[in-house]
Amino acid sequence: MRKLIYGVLALALVATGCAITDYPIISDDRADFSGTIRTGHKAYIIGSGQVGTLWDDGSDELFTLVYQNAYGDQKLYTFNNFDPTASVIFMDQTYCDWRYEGCEITRAYNPHNANIDDQFDYELFPDCSGYRSLSVLVSYASRLGECGDKMFAADKQDLMGEFANLATTTWRGGTAYVVPMTAENTTITMNNTNLPIYGQLTSFITEKLQLVVPMTPNTRNELTWLRAFSAENKVVDVNFQYNSLEASVRIALVPAGINYNLNRY
Repeated sequence: MRKLIYGVLALALVATGCAITDYPIISDDRADFSGTIRTGHKAYIIGSGQVGTLWDDGSDELFTLVYQNAYGDQKLYTFNNFDPTASVIFMDQTYCDWRYEGCEITRAYNPHNANIDDQFDYELFPDCSGYRSLSVLVSYASRLGECGDKMFAADKQDLMGEFANLATTTWRGGTAYVVPMTAENTTITMNNTNLPIYGQLTSFITEKLQLVVPMTPNTRNELTWLRAFSAENKVVDVNFQYNSLEASVRIALVPAGINYNLNRY
């Protein structure tokens, strides 16, 4: 869990949103049953944290739902939770509501046979809300957990202890950690190439591991560099260091999404 949230911090410098295109087979081992399960409907994937990107006309929060048949074949759907007030009202999955009427930004087919599966294959629907915030595809080697399954619960207060030295501010009536990222405290390499950090990018992490990323001119500079980098690099190994914290994550870049951001904003 720690590596995942640090990886999200790294992506905040180079991307505005991500879609999950590869996910482990969902299985269960309870009572008299043991093995692969059929979800019956789409299930909300519980991430290591929620990410909201702030734009002039509102905020986006991309999230992924997974459907799995009895054989372990999956379809992964990425949607957008758009808030026109730009208050970043994050999704509340207390009741595990899988119904969503908006169209999916991406749809990825994930067969259980890994030998025929491309981790980063997907269909893209650029007319759907949230497309502007999609720049990265993510493949997970281990399950994050799905809504309603409590076995993946973590002590978030303990996790946030890693950020005890950071300044705090108030966010929607609660406490949020202020995370300033500069060339002095942050190092990111992508396929062994150093990513330049322009000025300072400040993000906020709430006690619920909800990450808020303002879309500033510095973020645009990062995307400009990333557009050139993505011309020759699709699958990218990212190594991230923030002060004493380190993490690694493998991603795939979405050049169309990066270009959309830069051309429109």
